[in-house]
Amino acid sequence: MIQMAERRKRLKRPLMLFVPMILVLQAEAGSPAGQNTLTGVFMPEMITVAGDTLYIVEGPEVLVFSLKDRALLRKIGGRGEGPGEFRAADYWYNTVTVLPDAIVVDGFDKTVRFSKEGKLVSEARKPVGFSRMVPVGENFVAVKLEHFEKDLQFHCLHLLNARGESLKELGRQESPVQQTTRTFEMIPDVLNFAVWDDKVFVEKSREGFVLEIYDSRGERIGRIERKAERTPVTDANRNEAVEAVKTIPFVKRAGFEEFRRMSTLVWPDALPAIRDFAVAGGKIFTRTSKRRGDRENWLVLDMRGEILSDVYLPRVEDAPLLATLNGVHYYAVHDNRLFYLKADAATDDWGLFIAEFK
Repeated sequence: MIQMAERRKRLKRPLMLFVPMILVLQAEAGSPAGQNTLTGVFMPEMITVAGDTLYIVEGPEVLVFSLKDRALLRKIGGRGEGPGEFRAADYWYNTVTVLPDAIVVDGFDKTVRFSKEGKLVSEARKPVGFSRMVPVGENFVAVKLEHFEKDLQFHCLHLLNARGESLKELGRQESPVQQTTRTFEMIPDVLNFAVWDDKVFVEKSREGFVLEIYDSRGERIGRIERKAERTPVTDANRNEAVEAVKTIPFVKRAGFEEFRRMSTLVWPDALPAIRDFAVAGGKIFTRTSKRRGDRENWLVLDMRGEILSDVYLPRVEDAPLLATLNGVHYYAVHDNRLFYLKADAATDDWGLFIAEFK
C-alpha cells in the first residue's frame, strides 16, 4: 500500500493536501460491524447525501453511491472541455448541489445541470472568479475574492441572476490570507453559507454567534444572534495549527522558519463562535469551537435560533486549508445525522462514519 506521505506529494492541492483513499462506510461511528468498501474513490473533494444516495466529488467527476448496499451507481461528468465535462484547474474544488429533480455541478468556468440519472440537461458559462455557485430559486449565490480599500482582500457572497449578473451582495468577510501584505491567519475564520428551501443562510462569526437569513431575492428575512461562550486559543490549538502549516508544499520545501520570516502570522485571541454549519430538514446545525477530548460541540437550532440540542459528536477532520477557505467540508448533514470522513491511521484507509444528533 502506498504510504500516506508519498500519496500527498502527488496532489496539487493548496496548503494542506488530501490523500487518495479507499472509502469504508460504517453504519455507526465506532461500530466494528457493517463495513463495506467503496472502491474507485481516491481524492474526494466534497460529500453530500440526498435520500439514500451518497455523492462524492472527485476532481471532474461526481461518484454516486447507494447507501443501502454501497454500490457505485454511476459517474457524472468527466475531465475535458466538452459538453458535461469539466476543465482541470489547480487549487480549484468543484461542488455539487442535489435538487429534487436535478444535480447541479459548479466547475471552474461553467455550471452544469444533470438529470438525477446523470444525463446532461444544460450548461452555462459562469462569471470569472466566482466559486461555490448554488441555485436558490431562479437565482444563484456564489463567492468571489475581491479587492477593496488599502489592498485588502475580501470574500464576498453575491446573489446572481441566471445570466451571472450580480444583483446584490449578501455578505463580506476579510480574507484570512492577504496576498498583498502576506498576512496569514493561523486559525482562519472563513465566510460560510448554506442554501435550504430557497433561503440563503450566512454566518458572520467575526461578529460573534451570528447568522443572517435571506430569501431568493436577496431580502433579509431573519437574523439569529446568540451569546456565545468565549473559547480561548490554547497551546494545543497553536501546535495543531503550526503542524498543519508545515504540510504546505512551499513550507515543506522552504521550512517553517522561512515561511514565518516571509509572512506576518496572525493569531486570534479566541476561536470562532461558529466554525461552520449546515442547514437540513428545517434545522441549523452549527459546529462550534468547543471540544471535550476527541469530541466537538454542535448546536442544533430551529429557524428562530432556539436551541433544539447541544451535543458533542466525534471530531470531524478538517479539509485542507485553502479548501476550507473555499467552503469545502468533509461532512454532510442529512436526516438528523452527521456523515463524515475519517482516516484510519493504522491502515491508511478512510471511512465514512455516521453519528446521530440526539
